[in-house]
Amino acid sequence: MNKSLLLLLTVLCFNLPAYAADAPMPIHLEQIEALQKRSDKLVFGEVGADNYHLAKARAWLDLALSEYHQTDTSGLMFAAIVQAENLISALEKKQQDISMDTPNTLQGTEVVRTDLWDKVAVAKQNLFVKCGQRQLAEAEVELVWAGHEKMEAGWAHAESYGRSAEDSLYNAQVAMDNCGKDDAKAKALALAGAGAGTGDGAGVRNVEKFTLSGDALFVFGSDQLVSGASASLDKLADAIKEWAEIKEVKLVGYTDRLRSDGNESKNQQLSEARAERIKQYLASKGIAAEKISTKGGGSSKPVVNCSNKMSKEKQVVCLQPNRRVEITLRGEK
Repeated sequence: MNKSLLLLLTVLCFNLPAYAADAPMPIHLEQIEALQKRSDKLVFGEVGADNYHLAKARAWLDLALSEYHQTDTSGLMFAAIVQAENLISALEKKQQDISMDTPNTLQGTEVVRTDLWDKVAVAKQNLFVKCGQRQLAEAEVELVWAGHEKMEAGWAHAESYGRSAEDSLYNAQVAMDNCGKDDAKAKALALAGAGAGTGDGAGVRNVEKFTLSGDALFVFGSDQLVSGASASLDKLADAIKEWAEIKEVKLVGYTDRLRSDGNESKNQQLSEARAERIKQYLASKGIAAEKISTKGGGSSKPVVNCSNKMSKEKQVVCLQPNRRVEITLRGEK
């Protein structure tokens, strides 16, 4: 055999496994789904959904699943699986000294929004950190995710991921602040004696979340409202008007992962258009448009995961919970 040809074949043979290892494969989806099942048992067991480490593990799995469906080859999907596996295993073993450190320089990502990482470090020292631990954990993984998206497509693309992290950190701070005020109120009551009230809690910041089914609001695959959508949106508008003061109404649209053309950007555009459509409707009902922010999450952060082995029709039904709009209200009640 020609020596040059032999050398070429040798190089190809040695490099094939490396290329194969970079691409997500069905076995990786099975790993993610198995870890999700293990985390579900912990959620409904004694650990609970608000546990910092479990919330972080589930956020890593959301990231891994999203990158799997986007055929990530940066290495971040594999790193996220490892992070989730380590946390879930430690919780299953009832390990008491699990580190709260979050690696922000994983393969396939870069450090972004150092101002938010600084706030994360401060929040971890908060006396009431347990009150906002779930949101804090989610913010950390979202910051890593933002770093990945910036590396992949620049900050213009990654900015919405950074805002998600900022929102989660804000929610964590609100929860901690409210716990602090409740604690101060309880101490004041104890000092004043039974019946010496300290007020009704006015001025405490509130955050409430709602989720509306995309299928109940929109024509499938479209941002056009169905005929019965107005009833649900009218109730939402009425609920918003009951607040004493609204600081922000945040709308985030999500789709499922299904695309006949495989173009994930179309899902992103659809999720944005649906959030904007609801903003227009709420504004028409008297909600101040400047208080309403919109964002599209595409097929990220799925609520349920369904096997690709199902028929397309069964997948559409199974993935229904992922087609949704999440509404977050911030203000004073």
